[in-house]
Amino acid sequence: MKEKDLIEFLRSTIESDALISRIFNLFHLNYKYSINELNSLIDYGVQNGYFTIEDVEVPNKTYKEVDWKPDNIYQEVLIINEEKYIKSLFSGEGTVPEEFKKFLVI
Repeated sequence: MKEKDLIEFLRSTIESDALISRIFNLFHLNYKYSINELNSLIDYGVQNGYFTIEDVEVPNKTYKEVDWKPDNIYQEVLIINEEKYIKSLFSGEGTVPEEFKKFLVI
């Protein structure tokens, strides 16, 4: 993933702006990242305790995987321990945290 796109993705997980419908439409349809690429990033984050996939309307309801539909407004990807990432992601133009650099493509 391009650095600016990865930063935007990670920022959205902090800003509660990572609804699956938005990720699908922006990152898949507009930016042309495959569902496999996006799924790999999200799965990595969930498996390593960086992300959680939560239900927007039902508190404490989480999911193990994403329902990839353009109209999925019930699932959202949220970063865990956002305080750890705010400085790197929101300082100046932002930088990709070390944990996610493996997803950078130059």
